Amino acid sequence: MSVATAVSAPQPPSGGYTWRADRSRAGLTHKNDLERVTAMSRSFAQAAVEILGGTRPATQLARWTTQDVVERFEQRAAMLRLVQEQYRDRASLFEVHKAPRVRRVRVCSPAPECYEASVVIEESARVRAVALRIERINRQWRVVHLEVG
Repeated sequence: MSVATAVSAPQPPSGGYTWRADRSRAGLTHKNDLERVTAMSRSFAQAAVEILGGTRPATQLARWTTQDVVERFEQRAAMLRLVQEQYRDRASLFEVHKAPRVRRVRVCSPAPECYEASVVIEESARVRAVALRIERINRQWRVVHLEVG
């Protein structure tokens, strides 16, 4: 005696990653863009604070931003270095910028192909706010405006 069983096609895991669906043009949704921009905002803001602390060169931002933003940021970092050189207790000043950690990231989309992000970064002695405007330029997300408080 034989029992017939129905054979079903394998189902992808619910909520799991499926390469073909994510790589097709239909898979590039607003949600994927939001996730990418959020991750980029987190990394970029942390790098910006590390540049101000003197632990990273400003040229590392060039890949993800416009030349204007890099130049402005290099000038600001240079001014901070001059102030730090004239400060008597320089060692304690560098402790302020040690090991920045991202606390919170908020991202919104005011227009298509454009996002604005606010990032809260905690350092050992204070908390900073970073604001970014990110736009898609030539199929790549770029930071077109950056403010660090």
